[in-house]
Amino acid sequence: MASRLDAARAYARAGQELILSRISGPGRSLNVDTKTSITDMVTDVDRAVEKLLVESIREDFAHDKIIGEEFGDGGGEGPYAWVVDPIDGTTNFVYGFPAYAVSIAVRDLARDTTVCGVVLDVPRDRLYEAARGQGAYVDGRRISVTARGELAESLIGTGFGYAAEVRQAQGAMVSEILPLVRDIRRAGAASLDLCMVACGELDGYYESGLWPWDFMAGAIIVEEAGGTVTGGLEQAPGAAMTIATNGIIHDPLRKLVVSLAAKYGSRS
Repeated sequence: MASRLDAARAYARAGQELILSRISGPGRSLNVDTKTSITDMVTDVDRAVEKLLVESIREDFAHDKIIGEEFGDGGGEGPYAWVVDPIDGTTNFVYGFPAYAVSIAVRDLARDTTVCGVVLDVPRDRLYEAARGQGAYVDGRRISVTARGELAESLIGTGFGYAAEVRQAQGAMVSEILPLVRDIRRAGAASLDLCMVACGELDGYYESGLWPWDFMAGAIIVEEAGGTVTGGLEQAPGAAMTIATNGIIHDPLRKLVVSLAAKYGSRS
């Protein structure tokens, strides 16, 4: 995986350079469209960065499959798949809120597992990375999850969907979780929320409605930092629910989130 991890770093940096070139200087302008709802935005920069990533992967790893947020599936039929999110946190990017990232994961399709992942926090210029069995790092420094053991003392991250009825249910869930934890944060970029768990800036995180490009790179970074990532009722993380923690608070947070999701019908 060394060659693919090296390439993922380089691709993420190239994506960052393209993003920064479009937001620097006077007269900044973005072409903004919407997808599933008025709150689900995409920009010409999202598309340009994904095009850059896809072309780079195809040139270097012609037989690998590519799964991207904006352009869907493509590439070859080889044993590996690249899962890319050109800008995770597009709403933040549009508003200039400093929390958005380039996220790239590589999957071993035969083993159905992520083998490496890179998340580049563009505004903070932080490069998070992990390879299976080799630990997690930010800017070359090894990171690990917290050792906090009580849910009541834990800082928890979450996120909200795009549909109004889903957001209403998720808000109701937050109102019940908030009194039971130290506090709740909402950054608006799932890949960065996961990296915050990995490096100890959050003790846990949950969110429904995530796609593979939202969580796959961040999930391996959490796991290699000593944390746990699962779904809700099902074992695997996914659209229904993704839960990531330091491992110690995982069971109580998972039970709480599952029970409230059932109560309020929160789903993607």
